[in-house]
Amino acid sequence: MYKKTLQAALGLSIALLGTAAYAETLTGTYVNYTFDESALGMFGTAALSASGDGLVFSPVDFMATTSGTVFAQDTIYVTVTANPGYQLTAFGLSETGRYSRSGDGPLGVTGQFGLTDVEGTTVNHILATIEASPGSFTEESGSWAAQAAITLPATGWGGADGSVGSVSLEISNLLDTSGFSGSASIYKDFIGLSAFTTTVSPVPEANTYAMMLAGLGLVGFMARRRINASA
Repeated sequence: MYKKTLQAALGLSIALLGTAAYAETLTGTYVNYTFDESALGMFGTAALSASGDGLVFSPVDFMATTSGTVFAQDTIYVTVTANPGYQLTAFGLSETGRYSRSGDGPLGVTGQFGLTDVEGTTVNHILATIEASPGSFTEESGSWAAQAAITLPATGWGGADGSVGSVSLEISNLLDTSGFSGSASIYKDFIGLSAFTTTVSPVPEANTYAMMLAGLGLVGFMARRRINASA
């Protein structure tokens, strides 16, 4: 049930990509993040990480509880663009939170993390599952952690030069206490996104090749003159 709900929400977010009014851009050392600040919802506020290239969210009232909202779900999307001279290679997502429980039944922390190619001529999309680590929610109260990671394919994505300079990223999160018998609450306290890059090897332009060939020709001509002069 979780996956069907999240896939529907993620599909809606992808459909909205073309109409979203991005209002904020945060520029790091190697990448920049563009998003609609007014649409962050329960993800709260966003800021660059201390390293300067991650994006950190501070959730606001992102919680599910048997005494109130038993099912909390939200989705955001962000455009990630590599700065000049760099290309995107991979992404990592880390989330943490806390919980309390008194009774019996399952507690759910899950979601989907997706990337869409915005440069290629074909529609490329990758999904990864976000899920709390095994062993969570076994005590009456405690903390939980969830991770997801995506490595971009070596080929088939990006622009004509084969490098990936920009992607659309979607994060869909779900907290669920609906199946719990008793009293329970789940809170999401932190969401951190990491972007990984490598440098792009510059491809010489046609006039650069011409200058290189002319230079090699001049070197060859001077070498022949020296040989003839010494003969």
